[in-house]
Amino acid sequence: MDILDYDPIKELTKYWITGIEPSNELPKAIKSLELFRDDNFNLAINVYSDANDKPSIADRPLGLVYTSDDSLSLKCRVGSGSVNGINLVNVNSKITTTNRDTATTSTYKIDNLKFKISDDPASYIVERIANLPQQLIWPHSFEEKQSGEYELTFGGDLPITIKHSLPGTHHLSNSCARFEFGEHTAIIGAIASEDIPKSKHPGYIFYSGSPDTETREKIRSSLSFSFGRPLVYFGSCFYKEGSELIGLEVVSPRTIDGRVWTIPPRPFAPIMTSRSNELDIEPSQKLAQSFFENYETLNLRNFIFRLWYAEVSPYYMRPAYYGSMIESIQKQETGKPGSKISHTIIPKPDYRAAIKTLTRYLQKREIPTAAKTLFQKKLENGNSAPQRIIAERFYNALGLELGDIENAAWDKRNDAAHGNELAPGSDIDQIRSTKVLRVILARIVLKLLNGSDRYIDYYTLGHPTRNLGASIPDS
Repeated sequence: MDILDYDPIKELTKYWITGIEPSNELPKAIKSLELFRDDNFNLAINVYSDANDKPSIADRPLGLVYTSDDSLSLKCRVGSGSVNGINLVNVNSKITTTNRDTATTSTYKIDNLKFKISDDPASYIVERIANLPQQLIWPHSFEEKQSGEYELTFGGDLPITIKHSLPGTHHLSNSCARFEFGEHTAIIGAIASEDIPKSKHPGYIFYSGSPDTETREKIRSSLSFSFGRPLVYFGSCFYKEGSELIGLEVVSPRTIDGRVWTIPPRPFAPIMTSRSNELDIEPSQKLAQSFFENYETLNLRNFIFRLWYAEVSPYYMRPAYYGSMIESIQKQETGKPGSKISHTIIPKPDYRAAIKTLTRYLQKREIPTAAKTLFQKKLENGNSAPQRIIAERFYNALGLELGDIENAAWDKRNDAAHGNELAPGSDIDQIRSTKVLRVILARIVLKLLNGSDRYIDYYTLGHPTRNLGASIPDS
């Protein structure tokens, strides 16, 4: 068994799972089960039953948006398991002379399946992933050795045993990278998978020890951020010493309807050596670790979710998404207790004095009472600085310079956010402005994380790297 590319789906219903607990949405007398992945790698299960034994489909209002949280226990030869987020999607009956007992096929989509063989603690965990950066030259190596012995025994009062050694194999390869996250070691690498096509760039993450589910999600997100591309998670296998499998999880991967496969690797900061495709472990480790350490304090789980959705959105909507993310970060940082970034035009004591004078002047004017009330409310909020002024103060506080190109891109962002019509033939200009907004977002995040002192300028031809504080040159 290749632990780095082990897909337990084929063996689960063949050797381990014997049935599933009764449910209103299942046939009453199940004959057999078949677990599989569909063409989009989503988990599904076929339930076979008698021709007249069909499940009842829940009656839901047309257009209802819901998440299935149904969970059913599995009947197993060994261990225990459950399928979670199960949802009936199709029922088909086809009767022949030989299949009446299994003529009905009910197909269910599954969010995830969990299976536990033993309560022993895991010594290491292997996750199956995909969507690694393509054509990457990995910095670290692994050495693989295999040897064994063939043994044949003839029974009887005096058994006869024949033994001979099997030829050994020895393989050394540079196809992985080792990352440290606090007390956790994660080794990520590429593989040639039997089940995941090469075009999806399959791989694995090996964890020494047993980090919990939330920690491993943080590590995957941190590595995704470092690589500039979302890693797609397929499941995990848990092992004790001696490569004994003690548990597993398989999931329907989150691919945003398959669009994550189209996201090119675009890290915010340089992570390659002078050889364009060779991973430089030091800057990539710093990026990943800084993301991991700030995951909760900067709400990076929400950030990374929004980033990947922005990356797969239509080009004419990306300015709105990137701009919204920039404004959210500004609001979050300037609103923190102790922030020295002022939200007012003039100091509050000066404005309180000014508003008294303005109020007295207003009261002396012969205008309707309702109008005076509206003017008074305007005066009370009149010291709030415009968003652009707050943004300038925010960038200055971070030590980030914005030039004419960045300011012009921000103005165009407002067109997308407010639904203004684009001039015919302005598509190329719009795409270039979108690249600038993404660069602004990258510089802000890198500064807050202290993840790098350089950024990649995706606006300029050749994608040069620049000092984090420097703006994109006008020419």
